[in-house]
Amino acid sequence: MLKNINYDLLETITIISKSLYRYETYVKDCEGNKSCVEMWTKFKKNREKELSLLLKELKNQIDTGIFPLE
Repeated sequence: MLKNINYDLLETITIISKSLYRYETYVKDCEGNKSCVEMWTKFKKNREKELSLLLKELKNQIDTGIFPLE
């Protein structure tokens, strides 16, 4: 079983990754509506930043042994 700290990271990475996938569809659905496209694009950029931070933290935890791979 994963420790909560590890589970939380993986779960959040999964949730954000899924939302990034959906945002592409949302932008296409808003075609022709500039403010809607801008909104989803802004959300996407923010989520990409969050995902980057989470992936860096996951790598750090793996490198330091906090997140064992065995």
